[in-house]
Amino acid sequence: MITSADLEQQTQLLIATVSSMTEVQMHEPSLLPNWSRGQLLAHVDCNARGLGRLVRWALDGIQREMYISPEVREGDIEIQSKRSQQRQLAALVDSANEFAEEFALLTEDQLGREVALRNGRLVKAGSLIKLRLQEVAIHHLDLDISGAFTFEQWPSVMVDQLLPEVASDFASRDDLSLGWIEVAGGTRYPINADIQNGVGGSPTSLLAWLLGRSSGGDLELIGASELPNVPNWR
Repeated sequence: MITSADLEQQTQLLIATVSSMTEVQMHEPSLLPNWSRGQLLAHVDCNARGLGRLVRWALDGIQREMYISPEVREGDIEIQSKRSQQRQLAALVDSANEFAEEFALLTEDQLGREVALRNGRLVKAGSLIKLRLQEVAIHHLDLDISGAFTFEQWPSVMVDQLLPEVASDFASRDDLSLGWIEVAGGTRYPINADIQNGVGGSPTSLLAWLLGRSSGGDLELIGASELPNVPNWR
């Protein structure tokens, strides 16, 4: 089970990386296509504030949209991407603390209340901490700061929850030419029963590859000579 401590640990790692960044690095490209590191950090900040609105929905029962509109969200990210390194850091710390403090107020009953994500998907308020952890840990890697953070630093509790979800999502589609993935010495997750090839490796390496955050060079190919291309997960 993902806890507030897991999120706090990953948040502090991200804060340490942003604290070490220069003004030049802030405006260089991130790993996300057409996004600078400043845009990426503005997105992470906006995500904390958006999820925080859903926490408040669960707290008082008054429905709130995660974002006013897609256009407002995109506009805010674009404007806030131009902030200085110090302002990006301050905003990141402020929104992370606000989310953590308000999430801690949720009672057992409130954790079970349903709220709607920006795509309309209903989730229990208790799962918002999992979504926030994924946002922080995955996008930390997307900053692409040499020597600062690797996918091996993703928390195992996140990997263990997310890997089956990602595998299941790809299994429900037809755009990944792969029979299965298999955790070394563990579970095999079917992707396409009509394809007789698979990929094996550690849970973290498999997840990083499926999310497009790794080339998969540390994975084992079974019944194929090369890894298939992995489409975007979501």
